[in-house]
Amino acid sequence: MNSVSAIAASTLSSSSLLLNTTKIPSSSSPTIVVPYAPRHAYPNLHERRKKWIILRTNGENQSVTVASPTKTTNIDDDDRSVSSASEVVRNFYERINDHDVDSVQDLIAENCVYEDLVFPRPFVGRKEILEFFRKFTNSTSKDLQFVIDDLSTDDPSSVGVIWHLEWKGKPFPFSKGCSFYRLEVNNGKRQITYGRDSVEPAIKPGDAALAAIRGVTWLFQQFPQLADNL
Repeated sequence: MNSVSAIAASTLSSSSLLLNTTKIPSSSSPTIVVPYAPRHAYPNLHERRKKWIILRTNGENQSVTVASPTKTTNIDDDDRSVSSASEVVRNFYERINDHDVDSVQDLIAENCVYEDLVFPRPFVGRKEILEFFRKFTNSTSKDLQFVIDDLSTDDPSSVGVIWHLEWKGKPFPFSKGCSFYRLEVNNGKRQITYGRDSVEPAIKPGDAALAAIRGVTWLFQQFPQLADNL
């Protein structure tokens, strides 16, 4: 067994994880991916979800880091009786397109946190979030519409969306985006408790962005105390 496999086996053993595939092949690739789906945690096949354990090697030391398994959400009978997470998110976009901000209220939890990465800080609480969307709809026309390109549907507690904007059916410039939503059932309604929007930038630096990242990384390596100010 090579050093990568030995360290990985030791790490997995100490975490008490069951792997369907326990053999970790030797590879010069910086990333090794092993499927993780413990059968004892999911007695019913339709409730079992595939997880991944990502093993990363680090240079000559061949150290291995095991990513923590993601938490899954159990679905009870009450949870099945309310709208699915994907339905809530789809309704959210439809109502914003209709500029019907008041009807969005029941889709957003009272303590929701919404991050639009164009803005310097998140919007906290239903009232503040609704005010943000009211400003957005007041500054745009119904001719400008969100169009969903892809939307995840399997997870009852989180949804990913790929979207773009169209003006009278034609793609709007610099309007591609992706969003993530986390949802919970509150008082019999599934509501958005967290959201994050990431929008296509109007200025695309390309390779210059990689150069900037390289420069900042070098500074942190030379002066580690700078990272304390992040």
